[in-house]
Amino acid sequence: MPRTDPPTAAGPAGLTAAQAHILAAQNADPSYAGHNVGQYIELVGPLDTAALDEAVLRTLDEAPWLRSRLTARGGLPRLDTSAAADPVGAAVGLVRGQLACPPRPEPLTAPVGSGLAPDLTGAVLVTVGPEHHLLVQYFHLLAVDGYGVALLSRRIAEVYTALVRGRPPGPTPFAPVSVLTDADRAYTGSAAQAADRRYWTGRYADRPAPASPAGRTAPAQDTARRHTVHLGAPDSAAVRAAARSARVTWAEVVLAATAVRVTTQAGAREAVLAVYAAARTAPGTLRVPATAVNLLPVRIPVRGADTFRSLLRTAAGELTLLRRHQRLRGEELAREVWPEYGGGRVPGPLVNLRPFETELDFGAIRGRVVSLASGPVDDLSVSAAAGPDGHLRLDFDANPVLYEEAEPARFARLFTEDLAALCRAPDVPVASMAASPVHH
Repeated sequence: MPRTDPPTAAGPAGLTAAQAHILAAQNADPSYAGHNVGQYIELVGPLDTAALDEAVLRTLDEAPWLRSRLTARGGLPRLDTSAAADPVGAAVGLVRGQLACPPRPEPLTAPVGSGLAPDLTGAVLVTVGPEHHLLVQYFHLLAVDGYGVALLSRRIAEVYTALVRGRPPGPTPFAPVSVLTDADRAYTGSAAQAADRRYWTGRYADRPAPASPAGRTAPAQDTARRHTVHLGAPDSAAVRAAARSARVTWAEVVLAATAVRVTTQAGAREAVLAVYAAARTAPGTLRVPATAVNLLPVRIPVRGADTFRSLLRTAAGELTLLRRHQRLRGEELAREVWPEYGGGRVPGPLVNLRPFETELDFGAIRGRVVSLASGPVDDLSVSAAAGPDGHLRLDFDANPVLYEEAEPARFARLFTEDLAALCRAPDVPVASMAASPVHH
């Protein structure tokens, strides 16, 4: 990603503040594909494909600003990889190829009635075996963020369930995108924005340099290297126990463990981490499947005498403050506090705490949601989500310019070793618990 200038004024009419900044970044490098994100919902069982087509179409009718040209033509495109040696892997490989393609953002701001539908969202139904399908969804952050996709997925599941059970779907849960844009206009120039700006610029007045295990920086690339860990029952239970004992959630546990691992590998005394925030505090904004996501920093000092329990309290306090001031755009803060990084994004390692549903009911079928890509990765990213059984899924993404192919797996191994040890002994100084660093 090249140096990104801020959007002019409030950006193009009808865009949220988040969309305006993403559009400015995309326009600065039209060939950049890192804002493409995607997921699939794994469906094992007898699937009524006609009902699924109808559920997707009805859901997009409820959010017309997201309707894609493919689904508008009459149903989901089909793909069959069942003959491949690894059918799911083959499907995922094809989708990753799609995600690596730069978007066509110009239709987003095309005049009404021009006939151009945005090529910023899409879906395909993949058959990977008998009664085994993947509902793949891919999208550009210009169109909808991760929270918005979770809203869409839940609604598709609700409508499908109603259709296969022979009853009409309930009323749409969605609010129009104007709810977000109106909230952004009301916030711009307000006393609340001024207070948020004072908080953030005061909190980072010393302009701390984010510690990185790589020891250097590089622009985010089109894609990232990924390694995924499904935390087993014993370690997931240890995470829940540590969270309960400190009166926090698994999110604070993951954030604090990331601070320990990053400072250990970087030889630093403080972790400055970028964290995603929903930025949906105004009434009705939680019902809009569009883009509002923000990226803001937290800072967590890690000293040898600190215990994991004390770090959990620090992490909880940081997240509380972030949520209280989450509407000031991180792009604006980054340009003021870290101008030397140039990208208009909070720099350094990133933590993506995903409180979304990882399983959805499609009638009698249980759909499992699997993330494929979550957006630009400047350095390292730790993404976490909890399943209905409380087990954590951890995705470790790395900038391929900064980290070799095997590095995400090595970092993941050390992180999970740290996590297990720290959660089982939260009152022991972390200096004696963290796994050894990996030297580059």
